[in-house]
Amino acid sequence: MVRLQLPDPALRDTKYLASQERLVMMVRLHWAIMLPVLLQTLGAALLALAVNVLLTLEDIDTGPITTLLWWFALFMILRMLWKIADWHFDHLMITDKRLLKVSGIFFRKVQTMPLSKITDLTYNRDPLGRLLGYGEFVVESAGQDQALSKISFLPRPDRLYLTLVDMTFGGGPSPAGDD
Repeated sequence: MVRLQLPDPALRDTKYLASQERLVMMVRLHWAIMLPVLLQTLGAALLALAVNVLLTLEDIDTGPITTLLWWFALFMILRMLWKIADWHFDHLMITDKRLLKVSGIFFRKVQTMPLSKITDLTYNRDPLGRLLGYGEFVVESAGQDQALSKISFLPRPDRLYLTLVDMTFGGGPSPAGDD
C-alpha cells in the first residue's frame, strides 16, 4: 500500500531561528480550537438537510430555499477545510532565547517575544481544557504590550509550562531533601 505523506510545515519554519539559537520545543495548537468551526459546519449541513427533507415531505417546492441552503452548507464545508489547513500551518516554537508563534498559509506571520522580557507567566485550564488536554498561557512582559500576551489552546500544557518556566526563570525546582 502506498502512503502519501505530506511534509510537516513546521520543519520549514526553523529558518526563523537565529544561528546561535537552539529549538527546545515546537507544538501545534490543540485540535480543540477547531471544535466551533466543526460544529458550525455540521449545523449548516444538518439545517440544509432538515429543511430539504421537511419541504419534500410536505410536497412544497424546494427550489430556491434549499438550493440556497445547500450553497451555504458547501461554503461552510470549504471554510472548515480552509481553517483546518490554517491550523495545520500554525505552531508555537520555544527556543533557548525566545518564544515564537508562526501562523498563516500564504502570508506567514511570525510573532516573537524574548524570554528575557517575560516577567510573569499565568497558566489557565478550564474544565473542558482539562478534559481534552489543552491550556492557556497569559504572558506578561516588562514594558509595553507584547504580541504574544495570550496563547490559547496549547497542547500538553503542563509540560509546556514547566519547559517555559525552566527556560525563563532558571533551573527547575530542586527535589525536596530529607532533613
